[in-house]
Amino acid sequence: MVTLTLLATFIGLASVGQSHMNFARIALNGEWQTPTRFIRNRTTPFVEPHSPPAFVENRNYVDPTYPSDLPDSVRCGRDNVAHAQGTEILKVKAGDTLEFLPVPFSPLNWNTYNEVPDVQWYNCSGGRGGCSEESPNLFSILHPGPVIVHLSKAPAGQDVRAYDGSGEWVKIYTVGLEIRPELEEPVFWLPLDGNNGSRRFIFKLPKQTPAGQYLLRVDHIWPGVIQSGIVPQLYPACAHIEVESAINGELPAGIKIPEGLSKTSPGISVSDDQYYGRKVDAGYVYPGGPMWDGEKLVEDKAPSS
Repeated sequence: MVTLTLLATFIGLASVGQSHMNFARIALNGEWQTPTRFIRNRTTPFVEPHSPPAFVENRNYVDPTYPSDLPDSVRCGRDNVAHAQGTEILKVKAGDTLEFLPVPFSPLNWNTYNEVPDVQWYNCSGGRGGCSEESPNLFSILHPGPVIVHLSKAPAGQDVRAYDGSGEWVKIYTVGLEIRPELEEPVFWLPLDGNNGSRRFIFKLPKQTPAGQYLLRVDHIWPGVIQSGIVPQLYPACAHIEVESAINGELPAGIKIPEGLSKTSPGISVSDDQYYGRKVDAGYVYPGGPMWDGEKLVEDKAPSS
C-alpha cells in the first residue's frame, strides 16, 4: 500500500514524466560550471550483465544503478572509466564550497525536455544550477532516501583520469531524514524538500583534506525493503578534483565500493515501517560508512523516532 506522503510524491512526477536522474552539474563557491564539465560521463545505452531478476539490463542515461551491477557502474556510473581521460579536473582548495545538481534527463535533451521546453541553466532564482518555470520541481530529488558524498584519493603518482575508484572512499556529507510529528508518516527524507526546487546539495570540502587529486562521488540512494525484497537503487556520479591544501598525507580509512554499498550493507535496506515513513529502524545508520568531519570518523546515524 502506498502512503499518502509517497502518493503525493509520485503524483508530482507527472509534470516530468519520470523520477530518475543523474548528478550532472557541479558548482564551486557558488559558481556553476558548464553542465557535465568535470563530471565523468556514462555510456548510454549500456547493458548491465548482472541486473536483478525482472529488471531491465539495457540502461539509459538516468536509469538507476543497482548494487549487483558492475563495480565501475556502482562507483561512478555505467562505463565511466571509458570517459575518464576526456574529463577535466576541477581545481579546488581545502575548505571550498561545492554543490551538485540532479538532472532528470540525458545530455541529448539539454535544451528541451519532452513537454518542458523552458529548461534554463543560467539566471535561475537563488543561484540554482537549473530551473524551469513550467515544472518547478524538475531539478529535484523525487525518491526517498539520503544523498551522500564521498572522496577517494588517486594513488600516489597516478592521474585521477586513470583512476578507477577501486581504493577506499571516505564520506564527507549526508542529507538524511528528520522526524516531522505533524505528518501522518513522520519519517521525512530531507532530499524530498526539493519538490518545489528549493532543496540544494551544498557542502564544504573539509579544510583538513590532504593535497592531491580525487574522485568526488555523489549518490542518491533509494533504500530497498528487507521484508518484501524491494531492490535498492543508486544514482552515482563522480567529479574529478585537484585539492590545493597545506595538509599532506592520506585520508582516514574508508569503505570500498561496491562492497560497502551492497544490498546487505548498513543503511542500504530498511524495514517496511521506515520505508513507508512510519518510524525509523532502531539504530539506523546512513549508508556509505562513517562520516569524516575533518578530524575524526563519526557514526553517521539517523535520528530515532
